[in-house]
Amino acid sequence: MADVTNTRINKRQNNDGERVKTYSKALRSEVGILRLIHEKSKISRIDLAKRTGSSAASITAIAHRLIHKRLVVESGQGSTHFGRKPVLLSVRNDAAYVVGVDLGSFFIRVVLADINGNLVYKVQTETELSEGRERVLSKTFKLIEKAMKDSRVARDSIKGIGIGHSGVIDIKRGVVLSLPRAGQMLEWKNVPLRSILEEKFDLPCALEDSVRTRAIAEKHFGLGAHISDFIYIDVGMGIGAALFIDDDIYRGPGGNAGEFGHMTVDERGPLCSCGNSGCVEALASCAAIIQTARAAVERGVNTKLRDLAEGRPENISIEIIAKAALDNDSLAFRVLHDAVSHIAVALADVVNLLNPRVIIFGGALFQSAPQLLLEELRRPMKQRALEKSANEVELKVSSLGSEAGALGAARMISETALDRLYAEN
Repeated sequence: MADVTNTRINKRQNNDGERVKTYSKALRSEVGILRLIHEKSKISRIDLAKRTGSSAASITAIAHRLIHKRLVVESGQGSTHFGRKPVLLSVRNDAAYVVGVDLGSFFIRVVLADINGNLVYKVQTETELSEGRERVLSKTFKLIEKAMKDSRVARDSIKGIGIGHSGVIDIKRGVVLSLPRAGQMLEWKNVPLRSILEEKFDLPCALEDSVRTRAIAEKHFGLGAHISDFIYIDVGMGIGAALFIDDDIYRGPGGNAGEFGHMTVDERGPLCSCGNSGCVEALASCAAIIQTARAAVERGVNTKLRDLAEGRPENISIEIIAKAALDNDSLAFRVLHDAVSHIAVALADVVNLLNPRVIIFGGALFQSAPQLLLEELRRPMKQRALEKSANEVELKVSSLGSEAGALGAARMISETALDRLYAEN
């Protein structure tokens, strides 16, 4: 994966040298240095000079101005093998604040965080998509307003709103193109969500696919923090993925890269919301797993799920299924095993194609029983993938909580907020 990335970067530099030089010049500017300090969280003046090609004197002068503007602070000392320990620079936590929203199929989660991603406040409520788009948006607005008010952060310190949505997104136009859920295709067709939020709150906003916002959180606050190249796969009510290559998300020319859930693993499988048959999502998402388990209980299969759900199949959740599987319930274990086997088929193709070093799993499925599911996944993946690639890839489960999507959305808008903050000082 790294070799492919390096080739791509070298070609871009060879064929578009002027743009790269312009970028390098921008990086050496005062705002460019501020962005780099924010990106790296803590970085010394010496490392800033190395990364930008600037002189130590120039970096020292810029750092002094940024500290004087109360945008940057000295935040401890770095490590070194000899000499004085370098002083580290960070963006001030209280320099600005941002709102992050995760508008999911079952929950709306909102966080308010400082510019560096430290949580100040979080709140959530059930989405209840069946009530209609206007009702869902009204709920979202109220949660944002509640976060702004209850956090007691000064309104003029809040510099932006990021939102992740579980539909198909056009990030350039800030539009939800569709939401492939039963009864929601027309409700969420071509909704200009970014402009709606900007008009409502008079703040810059950014809209992204919710799986990618969770991947962004993983990159900055989770297991991907010190990894340049990795794949994030999220298995919840739907299934999606995000690819980080050379520290950036790879979106593809049309912006749709990462549709892991719509890889075909069984041509005779059930119809998927995308119109295809036998997609991973149709066979292995939490929605598919729960549906299979409920149907079995309703048919009278002997299982602990019935007691855990208090005799009501509609109460069966992915957490209940995982609990039963860990307690050696045959039905629950079989349902999870079959789902993970389908994921492994698609995963083997991804491993053969991209040869990744790290794949991180998030979402409700893998959070429910991480060790059990990783072991169930690893065996069939190794059976199908090329031996060398299968042995080299490391499979991990995210340790971030349920607010990861909202936190990633907040991080996404923080870069815009930082530019706005600089312009105001």
